Amino acid sequence: MLSVLDRYLLKEVIANWLAVMLVLWAIVVTNRLVRYLGEAAAGELAGGMILTLVGLKSVAYLATLVPLSLYLGVVLALGRLYRDSEMAALAACGVGYRQLYRPLLALAGLIAGILLVLTLQVVPRTAALGYQIEAEAQHRATVEAVSAGRFQEARGGRIVIYAREVAPDASHLRQVFVRNLQTDPPMLVTAERARPERDPDTGVRYLVLEDGQRYQGFPGDPVFRILEFERHGIRMDDSARPEARLKHDAVSTRALLAGGSPRDLAELQWRLALPLAAVVLLVLAVPLSRTSPRQGRYARLFLAILLFIIYYNLLGTARMWLEKGQLPGLIGLWWVHLLPLAAAGWLVRQGRLRAGRRAPA
Repeated sequence: MLSVLDRYLLKEVIANWLAVMLVLWAIVVTNRLVRYLGEAAAGELAGGMILTLVGLKSVAYLATLVPLSLYLGVVLALGRLYRDSEMAALAACGVGYRQLYRPLLALAGLIAGILLVLTLQVVPRTAALGYQIEAEAQHRATVEAVSAGRFQEARGGRIVIYAREVAPDASHLRQVFVRNLQTDPPMLVTAERARPERDPDTGVRYLVLEDGQRYQGFPGDPVFRILEFERHGIRMDDSARPEARLKHDAVSTRALLAGGSPRDLAELQWRLALPLAAVVLLVLAVPLSRTSPRQGRYARLFLAILLFIIYYNLLGTARMWLEKGQLPGLIGLWWVHLLPLAAAGWLVRQGRLRAGRRAPA
């Protein structure tokens, strides 16, 4: 059963945790959305898949944001209690670190369990699906990105497409102009209609133009061709079928366990490190949030963020060393978690010493 104090602490911490997580999540998702919109505007990504890609990327972001937001939520919640002298009143009633840790560690354990399922099962699947959808979106982007009355570049500027009219579903274009620098000499094509097609055998995507003229060469050259055609195809892809560029974060946990290479071990320990970080950072946040009423609730916020940056970067560095075989697997990333725990132990001891000096003789 939770005591009144436990419920009060959990209410304060959860409220601050959710508020911080919502702000951080909105920042990273907005940044990713802006990036995808820029790629869609440049014709590198199909616009209809942007929201799907953002949703899949958001799952991976949660694995990192949850430990950080819980850590900052505890610092802000307890900082508010210290500012309003509520912690002083609780200390006078005999409430110490043990009573503070009891409900908070239970919350951290629950969150770590959810994160464990997220990092080991859900995130790899959504990452693999995201890479596949992104490859398909890039494959389909060229024609779908064309807007009526605007010039649209494709294949790094080697193709420029202009259409006076575009069907709502981007199935075909009308009154089309294409500048193609893939040929030598370059080629200009005008056509009444155009539509995207994919070769059923190779999977290569083409822009098929109908009822038009093709101009090839440079004005003034003795060899300058003007041809009329009923159908003319322009290749729009560098490869036959879209292949997802799968990174190691999309490899299943079972495959990592079966692999056993340093890179597999580093990825596996990274997935375990994020749930463990939720508990480790909470242990550090409790003594770190200790302030005087005059300092305010945000007094330790900068220090808390600085310590998180150091901790997170050390995890990334240890992961890189483990991938390169410069660290044995038994050491791996585990030693990094001991540093914030040691800092928390030192802060707890310092807090008790200060409290003992203030106690009456």
